Amino acid sequence: MMKLFERFTQKAPNKVFISIFLGAVAGIGYSALIPLVLISVAPQDTALMQVEAAPDIILGLEVAQLKLASVFFFACILILFVRTISEVMLLRVATLVSKDFRMEFYKRISSAPIAALERLGSSKLIASINLDVPRVVMGARVFPGLLVNAVSLIGMLGFLLYLNAEVFKLVILAIVFGVVAYQIPMLVGRKIFTRARDTRDELQEGLRALVYGAKELKLNNEKKKAFFKQILVKHENDVLKDEKLAHTIVNATASFGELLSFLVIGLVSFVFVNYHSITQEELVGVVMALLYLVGPMGIVLNSIPQLTIAFVSVRKIDKLLGDIPEENASDNISSVKDWEKIRFNGVTYQYDSQNDEKGFRVGPIDLEIERGKVSFVIGANGSGKSTLSKLITLHYSPSEGQILFDSNQLEQSTLNSYRQEVCAIYTDFFLFDRVLTEIEESSKSKIEEYLKLLHLSQKVSIKDGRFSTTSLSDGQRKRLALLVAFLEDKSLYLFDEWAADQDPVFKKVFYRQILPELKRKNKAVVVISHDDKYFDVADKLFVMDQGKLDTHLNSNQSDRINQQLIAEYC
Repeated sequence: MMKLFERFTQKAPNKVFISIFLGAVAGIGYSALIPLVLISVAPQDTALMQVEAAPDIILGLEVAQLKLASVFFFACILILFVRTISEVMLLRVATLVSKDFRMEFYKRISSAPIAALERLGSSKLIASINLDVPRVVMGARVFPGLLVNAVSLIGMLGFLLYLNAEVFKLVILAIVFGVVAYQIPMLVGRKIFTRARDTRDELQEGLRALVYGAKELKLNNEKKKAFFKQILVKHENDVLKDEKLAHTIVNATASFGELLSFLVIGLVSFVFVNYHSITQEELVGVVMALLYLVGPMGIVLNSIPQLTIAFVSVRKIDKLLGDIPEENASDNISSVKDWEKIRFNGVTYQYDSQNDEKGFRVGPIDLEIERGKVSFVIGANGSGKSTLSKLITLHYSPSEGQILFDSNQLEQSTLNSYRQEVCAIYTDFFLFDRVLTEIEESSKSKIEEYLKLLHLSQKVSIKDGRFSTTSLSDGQRKRLALLVAFLEDKSLYLFDEWAADQDPVFKKVFYRQILPELKRKNKAVVVISHDDKYFDVADKLFVMDQGKLDTHLNSNQSDRINQQLIAEYC
């Protein structure tokens, strides 16, 4: 709870202070209403204000003790006014805190190393944004009511102390007992809520598998049944069981807290009066005060389950944000010197160990990628081609070795600047629904030309930088991604199996027209491919095998490439 409140004070300390102050004023006002009512119903000789001989007529209604009534109704209006301002201010701060949580996720995700995001997985990140952040906001929404009623509770306890010190002691003892008895089941409930929240991460991963593995599940009914039983149904039942149990414990505990107030009323009315002297007026005032305590105490206790859930979510968010490392690359993008070649000197990449098994290692790799040249990378599945591609596009940082642009070694201070030189289309590429770069007038005719070349002019148009549709086949989406790549006009292009799911006509366009055009524009081009029919397009051919760069051949030697080598790697 304190962590959540700390977030509020950090975001808007002045607004939080004013909200707390106004909430305190509202709470004091609430606690003052009971004494006003007691004064109005007290016998005439003990009343602080004398009753006038005849009631006043206000709007056609007879009103006794006009001055006291005026104070009472004014207090009600004041309470309504200040409480509303207190709640609205704190709720607005809660909305800002919610936005900050999400923005912090966005920034941490965008600045995190790709390897770290791959290790965490998208399911946990999306679940936390969609589930934990709203729960934190819901927890924040109970703060205003909790504050007002907590102050009302304190005010009524002060009134009880004024009425009868012995009754006040009895109530304080009951509250201490209630707090101690309250904490034990609440701790148990919090642990169960935490367990349920962890299970939801696994359920989110199952939902992801349900969507992306739909084709595989439809082809095997036995697998589909096992998937539902072992993953979806199991996790849903686990979440249901844990949340039902946690809510039962927490709400039963809150009900016990509410009942405690009535137990105290019973003790005072039926037991306390037999051992302590108390006047009838005091007893009436004490019972009214205790009855009045039931409401604020109930609201305070009923707020705790929501705060408990919010507390679990805050801890989950903090832990997840702590698991997302910073890349420590400078955000300052500066222009880099024109370069002619990229050199890898003894570059290796070591994956993290898992389950006591040493992670896969790629390298050491020595290679050169030159501008105005097309390089092909071939190799069997699992040979390290994808890892090499992410090293080339600067998404992975080498565990050992150096990457140089001409004679300039790549460093953390220049990493993001050199990334701006790179454009890549991976096998798992993402196609945005808009270009996200400024389209110059001179480029519009080129766009139409490429749309026709890629047979997309009848399906897609671009208006205000946005695609008319992205609901296309996989091949068409890749061709649209290729169009975006052209518009970005980078120095280095990498295509990871771009032509794998293209029709023969588009494969030919890609290899015979697009790659030579990029070469003429003095671009450095790297293509991961199995299309041996087009190996003659390559100026250089790199062969990956078990994480090693085994073979390095020039295209003028391609007619002498051993056919067995092609059959093995393609």
